[in-house]
Amino acid sequence: MPNWLRSLFSWLKRRRPAFLRPSVDSGRVQRAIEERVATKPESIPDQGFPGVRIGTQVEANLAAIRELLGNAPDLVMRDLRIAGSFRAAVVFFDTLGRSEMVATQVIEPLAYEAVRSGLKVPTDLARLEQWIRTQVVNATSITVETELDQVVRDLCHGKTALFVERLPHAIIVDLAGYDTRSVTEPVGEPVVRGPRDGFVDNLKTNMSLIRRRVGSPLLRFERMELGRWTRTPVVIAYIHGLADEALVQEVRRRLSAIDIDGIIDTSYIEHFIEDTPYTIFPQVLNTERPDIVVASLLEGRVAILAEGSPFALIVPTTLWMLMQAAEDYYQRWDGATLVRLLRYILVAAVVLFPSIYVAATTFHPEMLPSTLLISIAAAREAVPFSSFAEVLLMEITFEALREAGVRLPRPIGQTISIVGAIVIGEAAVTAQIVSAPVVIIAAFTGISSFVIPHFNLGIGFRIARFFILLLAGSLGLLGISIGVMLMILHLAALRSFGQPYLAPVSPLRWYELGDTIVRLPRWVMRRRPRPTGASVRRGVEFLPQGSTDAPERGEGSLRASPGD
Repeated sequence: MPNWLRSLFSWLKRRRPAFLRPSVDSGRVQRAIEERVATKPESIPDQGFPGVRIGTQVEANLAAIRELLGNAPDLVMRDLRIAGSFRAAVVFFDTLGRSEMVATQVIEPLAYEAVRSGLKVPTDLARLEQWIRTQVVNATSITVETELDQVVRDLCHGKTALFVERLPHAIIVDLAGYDTRSVTEPVGEPVVRGPRDGFVDNLKTNMSLIRRRVGSPLLRFERMELGRWTRTPVVIAYIHGLADEALVQEVRRRLSAIDIDGIIDTSYIEHFIEDTPYTIFPQVLNTERPDIVVASLLEGRVAILAEGSPFALIVPTTLWMLMQAAEDYYQRWDGATLVRLLRYILVAAVVLFPSIYVAATTFHPEMLPSTLLISIAAAREAVPFSSFAEVLLMEITFEALREAGVRLPRPIGQTISIVGAIVIGEAAVTAQIVSAPVVIIAAFTGISSFVIPHFNLGIGFRIARFFILLLAGSLGLLGISIGVMLMILHLAALRSFGQPYLAPVSPLRWYELGDTIVRLPRWVMRRRPRPTGASVRRGVEFLPQGSTDAPERGEGSLRASPGD
């Protein structure tokens, strides 16, 4: 190294420029952060006062709530006297509860209406509590809580707390209510024929959409809270007697094991409960349609709903379920079968069409008819790239246009997707960057990918397309064969809550094949998919002559039996 260059490096080492030197303040901040991280406990303690019971002094209870909630600006604490005798306080969040209903159903009856109506106020505390709950407060849900931590949780969920002097517990009145969007048709799952309602962001509304379709008393909703900070209400829905108890227990176990700061959407739950997280294929079905959830419950499956999310999760899930649309069950069986067959053919085209073109033009031109081969060669005469580079460039361009169309506002996004594809394709062919056959292949592949009913499954097949395309560009048809075999083996190895991902094709269950690639008439499909508690579908009045009843009970298990 020259002496002058060595001197320069020595000077930089001795004295760095000011813009390279960290300031004293930034160094102090960095050290403080490092010390805090070093001394920070591994687990965050539960927020609140766990185990602390409510006192008999109203002011002390209000002070504890203020301390815990940090003098929240939307926290309302209304002091009053019950019939002018007992001191009390009403506490609620005006951003989560209905202030008008709190005033008319809690405050006014306690302070004024009880005396005006001639009701005698009890002097005994036990009778006073009973008097408030049964004769004064007008609400459908009234409970009693003795721990301060649970009262704060109820407040954060929009409920109203009533504290009475010398009463060692709080009366919780459920008057929660906030603005939510109305029930409309799901944008991502439209149908020509079928129900038009879809889930919204309110858990109670979503539960009502399910319960009004299932009138059986065996419909079960089990509630729990997930998220250390959000405490998001989550509901497990199933039909007792149809869902295998082992499956329900496994869903409870996996949900209870989730340890996360917050649940914003059911997708957070999906990432925790799937059997194989390192795969491109979804193992949990998500939907916005209540009819799909109810149909799955009737098959013995389990649904998971969460507050703030319009998407329900359904487990266990198979590949064939993800390839089915809701409208398949509202059309005639012959038309639905034809549409399903077309859907599977187009999915095969999505995965293999670009790879077959690359393999045929690069490694196996003898496979193509002479006329087609001459036409492709003439179109590629002035193109400077190989077939593999052409296809890869156009596929990436189409994916970019698709992503831009999704992220932009809807009117602009549709224009970008359509006009952008036409303009870019025409310009690329005119500039002789790509050939016309490649543009046609990319457009056909992109259009075919839209027939996949579920978006998550479409992403998996699109990723598999690029993987097989790389193998085709390297090994030709041999690479395509290797890629297809690897994908099939991977799909066969997947499980969804213990159920094989390719069931009932692998392992083969002949009595369930009528609702996979094809859809047979309803009077033929007499047995529910496994695992369920009961396998025979009841209520089938019409049966063809000569048919016999199926066995009355089916084995419900998280794992397929050897005889499947």
